[in-house]
Order: sequence, then structure tokens, then C-alpha cells
Amino acid sequence: MACHGPDGRAEGTGQAIGGRPAKDLLGKLLGYKSGQLKGTIMHQHAKGYSDEELSRIADHFSALK
Repeated sequence: MACHGPDGRAEGTGQAIGGRPAKDLLGKLLGYKSGQLKGTIMHQHAKGYSDEELSRIADHFSALK
């Protein structure tokens, strides 16, 4: 959460993700996990979580305004 911040508002180099649709966030996370999407570090982070955990992460950030 360092790049996106705990509230999803983007601190530093990350994009703001708070309040974005969970479906979109999960799609990105799964894309990083599978290697379809490339990023500076997200592909490494996403591989450390199960699909269910990534879904919960997406739900959390989606709920933030």
C-alpha cells in the first residue's frame, strides 16, 4: 500500500485506486498475478496473494471514497 496509500489516494508514484470499481481493480490485480500486465513491482506483489485475497483487496479499495 506504500505507493497507493492506505486510503487509495496515491502517494508517490502510484495511481489513485480508492473508489474505483472492484471488478476493474480485481482485473488489474489478476492481470499482474498472471503476468499479462507488466508493472514496476505490482506483478511481484500480486503473485504473493491468492485470488480470494486479491478480491478482498479490490473490495477494500473500491469501498474507499
